[in-house]
Amino acid sequence: MMMVTDTELIARAALAHLRTACSSEPDLARSRVVTGPTGTRYAALANSSGVPLVVYRFDPSGGQLRALKGVPGPVRSAYAAA
Repeated sequence: MMMVTDTELIARAALAHLRTACSSEPDLARSRVVTGPTGTRYAALANSSGVPLVVYRFDPSGGQLRALKGVPGPVRSAYAAA
């Protein structure tokens, strides 16, 4: 299994986000990858104010990103601490 870098995760999430019919463009400088307590990696795309617009969960076994509804606790905590 190949390790995906944080930069690649953000890039994949941004592409997936831009392919959808969305009206908000993420600020990649404020977007980040957050690793949860169980090792789950999330790619959070944020707006220019640093508020997550959409969060994707990364599945390392299949290399897929899945858009989540809402913002999971580890991502919310990471943005609150920043």
